[in-house]
Amino acid sequence: MNTTNPFDEIEQFLGRTPFAGDRAWGRDLRTADIDVAEYDDEFVVMADLPGFDRDEIDVRARDDRLTIAAERDAEREDTGRRYLRRERRHESVTRTVDLPRTARHEDATASYRHGVLTVTVPLDAVDPDEGHRIDVN
Repeated sequence: MNTTNPFDEIEQFLGRTPFAGDRAWGRDLRTADIDVAEYDDEFVVMADLPGFDRDEIDVRARDDRLTIAAERDAEREDTGRRYLRRERRHESVTRTVDLPRTARHEDATASYRHGVLTVTVPLDAVDPDEGHRIDVN
């Protein structure tokens, strides 16, 4: 049984979508594009969230996972003509990233500027030669 939507394939072929360009080729509307980088002392996730306000973004770290979620409602009305046109749209995006086992969730910081969310999670230094010492009680 074929589970693909033929209309989505046609719109991708023609290079247009019913959302007037809010979706790129093959990109799911419910996800955000992200960049992930791990340095010696920090783990950084940058997520593209254009058009969202700070209060519409939720960032949580739990169980060695970082979850970024954003949700908004948009309403537009055009009454300047002989007809009334009203559009309503609800948009939500989410991404979850596995954090390194040395991540310090409680010290994580986040900033949002020009449509880009940057989350920085400090990492504990672990010498790979010595491993991780476990105290015996």
